[in-house]
Amino acid sequence: MKISNSTIIQTAVWLGIWSVFVFSGDISNRDFRFFMLITVRVLELVLFFNVIYHLLLPLYFSDKKRVFFIFSILAFVGYIALSIIIDVNLSFIPPKEDGTPHEVPWRFYIMPPVLLGLMLFGAAATIRGFAAFEKKKKGEQEANRRRLEAELALLKSQINPHFLLNTLNNLYALSVTEPDKTPDGLLKLSEMVSYILYECANPRVALSADLAFIKNYIELQQLRLPPNITLKVELPENPPENIQIEPMILIPFIENAFKHGLTTKKEAEIEVIIELNHAQLILHVKNPLLPPKEKQKGQPSGIGMNNTRQRLQHVYGDRHQLHIEDVNEQHTVTLQLNLSE
Repeated sequence: MKISNSTIIQTAVWLGIWSVFVFSGDISNRDFRFFMLITVRVLELVLFFNVIYHLLLPLYFSDKKRVFFIFSILAFVGYIALSIIIDVNLSFIPPKEDGTPHEVPWRFYIMPPVLLGLMLFGAAATIRGFAAFEKKKKGEQEANRRRLEAELALLKSQINPHFLLNTLNNLYALSVTEPDKTPDGLLKLSEMVSYILYECANPRVALSADLAFIKNYIELQQLRLPPNITLKVELPENPPENIQIEPMILIPFIENAFKHGLTTKKEAEIEVIIELNHAQLILHVKNPLLPPKEKQKGQPSGIGMNNTRQRLQHVYGDRHQLHIEDVNEQHTVTLQLNLSE
């Protein structure tokens, strides 16, 4: 049977109190009756403390205050009565010089256990109060953690079909315009779907795996680029395997560059650069700023970006910086991530 830490700590404290009373001062003239008295006294305190801590105070914290006060009075009276019985039967007071016994006033039997009982009550209430506060705090933290996990799971469940829908639309357009490139596109899409199904279920993936996914996506987009578009791509080579990232947290910014930056009317450039310095990752994305396209009926816009912003806030908090601006007919995105745990 596993013994809790609180039981071990309490046992050590009570043994310490027993040792202080037994071994402090001159012990040469102490007999068995003295040791018995101290032992019974400490056991009495242990019993009263645990009755308060484990039986009475839970009534108070569960809003059964009337029952708590009734049983507290009964327990307190019982403790004082037991203390008086122990004193009368085990305490030894030397007689007077003439041999007559000392008469001990009843207040000397009653006042010490009353004061000690109040101290024990206060100590138990303080410890129980802190324990209840910590339990409530941990419960709130666990509830928040589960809520965030549920939100992230929902966001992922939304973004993956959204991303696949856009990619399938692009692949369909490729099959119509350049059918000879379709098999290569299907192969890359297969690898991407495998990543989404088997890797993205994890809270973190190796950065190398996410970069491989991004590379496949960019190469898939290259198959359908018009000749007037220049593509500049720089990705880290062989990133350390111990560096992990939230899956598919970078791809929405890159996807938007191809989705909203392609044109056949003028020369343009799409730029995707990812820099890695130890655990510091910086994503630069740049594409032409074009007039907004007419929304297709039944296809919501902005799901990927809105979800990505929320996921960044949930997962990285102040460990990320996102800067998006439209200047000189250029849409630029700069995302900085601290990937250290």
